[in-house]
Amino acid sequence: MINELLVNLVDSVLGAGKRTARGNKAYHCPYCNHHKPKLEVNFTQHKKGYNPFHCWACDKKGSRISSIFKQVKAPPEKYEELKKLIGSEVEVKKQNNQTQLKLPEEYKNYINERFIKPYHKINGEYKNEIKKSKYALDYNKIS
Repeated sequence: MINELLVNLVDSVLGAGKRTARGNKAYHCPYCNHHKPKLEVNFTQHKKGYNPFHCWACDKKGSRISSIFKQVKAPPEKYEELKKLIGSEVEVKKQNNQTQLKLPEEYKNYINERFIKPYHKINGEYKNEIKKSKYALDYNKIS
């Protein structure tokens, strides 16, 4: 039996697939980026609830759809939907693209002295030069 909700979910992540034999569907492979749909996903129910996949171009194989979702960096909402449809196979991880770097105080002082203070000094001098400039004064009168 084919779970059409699962097929629709995978279609929403990988794009529209092409039906193949025995309840499988072929997609463009996110591992090798082949120009033809070579990644075949089996959507028939297995004893353990797995949905095996295989790419006929790069020979990438697996038994869980969640590994495909991880490769394409699917949003967490899609993982949640997959978890509801399949069960507890999927571990949802929130991805945070920001990395916070904490520097020791001596580095902070060095960066401040080396880069930030000269920038403010140059920026202040530049503003003073603009105020003195004839062209800047004329431009301010026009606008």
